[in-house]
Amino acid sequence: MKILRFAGVGSIGFVVDAATMFLLSTYIAFVPARAIAFWVAATSNWWLNRHITFDASNNPKPVQQWGRFLAVSCIGFIPNWGCYWLLMQSIDINQLLIESLIKYPDLKSLLVNHLDVEVVWSVVAMVPGVLLGLITNYLLADRWVFRSAVA
Repeated sequence: MKILRFAGVGSIGFVVDAATMFLLSTYIAFVPARAIAFWVAATSNWWLNRHITFDASNNPKPVQQWGRFLAVSCIGFIPNWGCYWLLMQSIDINQLLIESLIKYPDLKSLLVNHLDVEVVWSVVAMVPGVLLGLITNYLLADRWVFRSAVA
């Protein structure tokens, strides 16, 4: 059940990340807004995981715990982004679309336009990476960041 709470906290973190980025991007450029949003979301995830997932609020070194959690978040980003990049680079969505339409001509009526297919693919390609990042983050958080709280 702990991994489900961790995933739930991660979902909240995604909303915090997106909302922070959206809010900041009205005042500053997208890239810095995205960078700041990552740290805000990672910090909110640490706090929520500390209190909800791992019951580690009694840790006497919260700043050290927070730093470890941020490090874990950065490490978990590697398989997340790597898997996404690999899928985006290795699958030619244009060729896949053409082959699918040749094989299944009825799909044409379902596809509004090519841009929609690319947008959908970019979101679908995120899923395996998010799952890899979730597993990596969970294992490192459970065994390193919040270890003393669960031992």
